[in-house]
Amino acid sequence: MISKIKIDKKILSLFFVLFLFVLPIYHSQSTQTPIKHVVIIIEENHSFDNIFGTYPFGWPPKINNITLSVMEPEGLYNNYTQLENSKNGVLGYITVPNVPWFPLFGNSHPYYADAWDTVDPYEGWTSYHGDYWFDTEDGFVYYSGPQSMAYFSYQQVGLLWDYAEEYTLADNYYSPVLGLTEPNRIAYMIGQPPNFYSDDVCNAIPFKESIMYQLQEYNITWGYFAYGYSGQIPWPIGAFIGISQYQNHFHSLTTFYEDLQDGNLPAVSWVMYITGYDDQYDMHPPYNITAGAVELTQTINAIMESPYWNSTVIFITFDEGGGYYDQITPPSINHYGLGQRIPLLIISPYAKEAWINNYTLSGYTLLGFIDYNWHLPYFTKWVEESDVQGLLKSFNFSKPRPPIILGPNNWTYPIPLQYPVHYGYIALVNPHVGFAQVYSAPELDLLLPLEIIAFGLTFASFKIKKVLLPGLLLMLITLGIAGFLDYSNNIYSFVTEYYMYSSLIGFLISGILALKRYRVYLKR
Repeated sequence: MISKIKIDKKILSLFFVLFLFVLPIYHSQSTQTPIKHVVIIIEENHSFDNIFGTYPFGWPPKINNITLSVMEPEGLYNNYTQLENSKNGVLGYITVPNVPWFPLFGNSHPYYADAWDTVDPYEGWTSYHGDYWFDTEDGFVYYSGPQSMAYFSYQQVGLLWDYAEEYTLADNYYSPVLGLTEPNRIAYMIGQPPNFYSDDVCNAIPFKESIMYQLQEYNITWGYFAYGYSGQIPWPIGAFIGISQYQNHFHSLTTFYEDLQDGNLPAVSWVMYITGYDDQYDMHPPYNITAGAVELTQTINAIMESPYWNSTVIFITFDEGGGYYDQITPPSINHYGLGQRIPLLIISPYAKEAWINNYTLSGYTLLGFIDYNWHLPYFTKWVEESDVQGLLKSFNFSKPRPPIILGPNNWTYPIPLQYPVHYGYIALVNPHVGFAQVYSAPELDLLLPLEIIAFGLTFASFKIKKVLLPGLLLMLITLGIAGFLDYSNNIYSFVTEYYMYSSLIGFLISGILALKRYRVYLKR
C-alpha cells in the first residue's frame, strides 16, 4: 500500500513537471484568433486631424454622443471640391486664439499645408499640455506655434488614405502619454506611463517590466527591426536596464524582409523607421511625409506577398501628435491621462473593409491584444483596462481577404473597394484620379419635407376636413421609409429613430382624428 502511494506521488510529480513544460509551448502556439503574427509599426509625430481631419469616408458617424471627425469633420471640410478650393483659405468654424488668455489678439485656423513637409511644431511636455488649454484646444497656436495648424490631404498621404479605405481606421485612438517621443515609445513597451517625461533619460527601467520580457517568459518569439540598424540597441529602447543580453532580438529591416521569405517571422515584430541613426523615413517633420508613406508601403507589400499574410495583423500608428492640432481633447483614463489623438491603421486579411473603429483605444490596447491573443495575463492595469474588446470589433475572422498591393500604378487615392459597401454615407469613386464626392442616402432627404407636410395637413384638417386622409397617408409613408432605413441601414439610426417615433405619433394623432370623424359621419 505504501509503495503504491509512493508510485502515485511519482506519477503526480511527473505530470506536474510535464504541465510546467507544456504550458509555455501551449502559449507559444495557441491563439484566440487566426492571427499568429502581430507587426507593430510606430511612425513619428502626427495627430489624427493633421493626416485624417478631412478624410471623408467611414461609419458609424456617432458613438456615445461623440461627433466623430472622420464621418463629418467637426468644422473641417468633408468634400474634395471644398478641400481643393480651400487650400489657401480658412476651414470653417474652427478657430484657435493666437493667445488663449487674450483672445483680442485674434484667431488662427487650420490651413492646408500644400507641401510634402511642414515646419516642426514646438514640442515638449509643457507645450503639449498648453495646447489643450483648460481642456480645450485653444492653446495650439501659442504653445506649439502657428505651424501646428497645418494639415495634409490625400495629395500628400493618399497611401495612408488608401489603407484606411481598404482596411480599418481607428479615429478615437490615443498615444499613451501627453509627452515626447521617448516616454511614449517606452510606454508602448511597458504598458503604463513611465515616471519620466524627458528625452534625455536612459537606463531607467528594468527590462523585466516590458512586454518583450513577458513574451520571452512564455516562449513567444519576438523581434525588433529598425531601419538603418547598426548593431547597437536602437534609441530609445536603450532605456531598459538589462536589455543588452537580448541583443539577438534586434535586427535591420533587411533581416525582417529575409525572415518573411525564409519562414522565420517572429510572432510579434516591431518595425521602426526611427533608430537615432537615419530617420528620414519616420515621417517626423520636416521630413517628407509622402516619402515616408512610400517606404512604409514597401514593408506592407512585403508582408502581403509573403506566406504570412493570412495569419498577420499590421498595426500602423504614431508615437505622439507632435504638437499638430487635433480637435479632440485627450480623455483621462488614469491619473496620467492619455496622450493626443493619433491615427491607427489596422491592416489584416481579417480587418473590416472601409470601417472606422470609434472605441476609445490607446497604445496600451495593442499590448492588450497581444496578451489576449496568446492567452497571457494582462501585465499592467492600464493594458487590462484598454478596451481590447473594442479593438476586436475591427475584425471579421470568418474569412480572410486577399491582399491589396499598392504601387506607383495604383497608389493615388481613392482606389476601388474589394467589396463595395452600401451604407448611406460613402465616397463614390470619380473617373478623375484623386477625386471623390460624398453623398448622403437620398431617402433621408425625403423624410423632413414629408413629415412637415404631413403634420401641416393634420393641423390644417381642423379647418379643412378633407385634407386629413392625405396627411394620414403621408405619415404612414414617412413611417415606412424611416422604418426601412432604420432596419436596413443602421448608420443613420440616430436620425431615422427620430422620424420613426415622430411620424408614429403623428400617425396615431391623425388616426384618432379620422376615427372620430368617421364615427360622427356614421351617426348622421
